[in-house]
Amino acid sequence: MEKNDQQHLLVNMDKKKIMEPARLTWAGDSTITGMAGTHPQLGNPFQYVVFQLLMDEWKGDRITLVVDSKEVREYLLKEENYAFYEGDKKKLLRRNRKEAGIDVVSIDPSEAVRWKKQWGEFLNQYVLINYDSHLFMTIDRRLFKRTKNMMPYFVLAQAEEQAEQKGSWAGNRIGIEPIDTDTFESDVYFEMFRMIGDKSACQLGVADFHRRHGGLC
Repeated sequence: MEKNDQQHLLVNMDKKKIMEPARLTWAGDSTITGMAGTHPQLGNPFQYVVFQLLMDEWKGDRITLVVDSKEVREYLLKEENYAFYEGDKKKLLRRNRKEAGIDVVSIDPSEAVRWKKQWGEFLNQYVLINYDSHLFMTIDRRLFKRTKNMMPYFVLAQAEEQAEQKGSWAGNRIGIEPIDTDTFESDVYFEMFRMIGDKSACQLGVADFHRRHGGLC
């Protein structure tokens, strides 16, 4: 099976919690494509729920993806004593159908209002930080492009890629902080400013950071 066709679970290694991304993706699946898929106005419900966790109760925890299978679930639940995260029990209200051979997803109007509000709460106001590698991403329009979707690095990270040194954030300590966080004052961080697949980074001083990212739009 191709990597992009595999279903995944999101795992918090420190709190031993499992999330099922398929509950909160537009198409109802947890493939890389399904998790990266965004609505041009509403963004990505799965991303927003994880963002909120990383701002609060999951901030600084080690996060990774694992391939979803019966064997993996049994191992995590029975051998490693993991449990499913129950903080957000609501599934995304959606209806999937085919029209002229094309998959169409209809979203309940109440969901549209809910996620559009989330967009406004995150856009250009927070940064996603990898405390171990000293890298960060600004949560801005680049994360929610209509065509070249950009998921945060850790979401695309699979544990087996960590050893291959391909830039994976698997198993790293991740968090979300305000865009003017004091974290940048206390240590040197680099911004991952290009699309996924390009590991280029640039170092920003505090003044440059505020000039580039301080304003809201």
